[in-house]
Amino acid sequence: MFRPIAIGVSLLLLAPSHEAFMLWAPTTRPTTARFSSTPEDDEVSKLIGKRNQIKRQRKQEETPSLPEEPTVDLDLSNLPAFKTERPVRNKAPKETTDQKKEKDSDTKPKYDTPIVDYMADYEDENDFHIPNRMGITTIAWGDPKRNFVASGKLTKRAIKSGLFVPGDIQLAYNDLLAAGITFVETSASYGGTMSAHDILKRCLAERPEGVPECQIAETYSGNVLPTVLATLSMNTVVTTEKAMVNSLEKSLTKLGDLSTIELLQVPYSRYSSTSALSKGLIAVLESGQANTVGVVGVTNGRKIRKLCNQLAAADYSLTSNAFDFSLTNRKNEALIDICKEFNVIPLITNPLDNGLASGIFTAMNPTGGGRGVLSLSSSNKKYTFKELEKYQAVHSVLETVAERVRTRVIRNMRDTQERFKSKYGPPPQINTDITTTQVALNYVIAKGGVPLPEVNSPTQAKEVLGCLGWTLDTEEVNMLESAAALSKL
Repeated sequence: MFRPIAIGVSLLLLAPSHEAFMLWAPTTRPTTARFSSTPEDDEVSKLIGKRNQIKRQRKQEETPSLPEEPTVDLDLSNLPAFKTERPVRNKAPKETTDQKKEKDSDTKPKYDTPIVDYMADYEDENDFHIPNRMGITTIAWGDPKRNFVASGKLTKRAIKSGLFVPGDIQLAYNDLLAAGITFVETSASYGGTMSAHDILKRCLAERPEGVPECQIAETYSGNVLPTVLATLSMNTVVTTEKAMVNSLEKSLTKLGDLSTIELLQVPYSRYSSTSALSKGLIAVLESGQANTVGVVGVTNGRKIRKLCNQLAAADYSLTSNAFDFSLTNRKNEALIDICKEFNVIPLITNPLDNGLASGIFTAMNPTGGGRGVLSLSSSNKKYTFKELEKYQAVHSVLETVAERVRTRVIRNMRDTQERFKSKYGPPPQINTDITTTQVALNYVIAKGGVPLPEVNSPTQAKEVLGCLGWTLDTEEVNMLESAAALSKL
């Protein structure tokens, strides 16, 4: 008997035939296995192993380890008594005056536009200079009868009709100061429940940085004596020097505790004589509450001369005289020359004659066609065709002059900008869309007066600012006056 050495051999020995071998053969195809590896396979295995190792390390790092709690040996029988109290909130420290001013200054609007005084070289009547020979009046501020609305939001239609709110005044005031119109006339009698002084006080407090201070002209309204002297007419109102000083002091307090203003002007009608008036003006100057003094409504050259002489005797001078004058109301035209003769500034009130001189209300358009706000008048006066018919020649020439000025300003624009660039930095923007209202205001300036139109909104401020940077020449003034004469004005 043979011992098999291998399985394969034993199978062959045991199998007597081919059929027997087939019974022991596998029915499926044998698989092949590799018992050796290449260098590339070893490198892959190393990388896989290294990746798994990195993953395990990251997992261990991401798992936060809890800190060990300290062992505290508490005596539970001897614990302190705990009280629960609501924490007290400490008050914030009060802002100092300097901090408050600094904070307020950060919230104020800042203007980078250069301030240009086109009339800097104007030969003034005296030492008091009014930039650009233009000012404004606050006669409508706070007065509901003059389109003022104390609060609320206005519709476009209401704004177009001339209504305005305190916010409109603030914006207009800022725009005027930024462009170089700083002279503001006001009075304690202006306004209603909210006075013009209340509104101006707010404007003064919120004056933008980088613009000049406001030049305030206070028109005396009056504490009057309760009795009238028997020797005087019953229509004459008499005041004392003390009453004038006390009234101005109250106005300064109302305007924000001011120490002084630039100009106090007193209506001549409040005094029985030039002597009494001059004594009151001297008392104000000696109080230090006003830098200069003026009068209102002195239309007689002889009285102006007397006032000037009486003030000069006390080493003072009369600075201004305010009166009505316009293209359509030239009754006081000679008074302008009289004022200049005595070195007195003629301040012109109602320079647009309640809108008649603006060219907005015409015989062909009595209502102004929605442009009434540009007439710079809050009188709300309605004009008829019959009333406006006699002004046709004036209104027609206003249009002609406006077009003529427009052409001239555009032609001379570069020269004008270069002339003021050397003094004020960047070339100023000069209006070229000349309107009839602007022509009428510049007519007053050309005659030597300082117009004080109403400005109650940004739209009206823009209209007034459009007067700056150009003037009427002699021929244009003659054209306007010829038309006024033709209309028998």
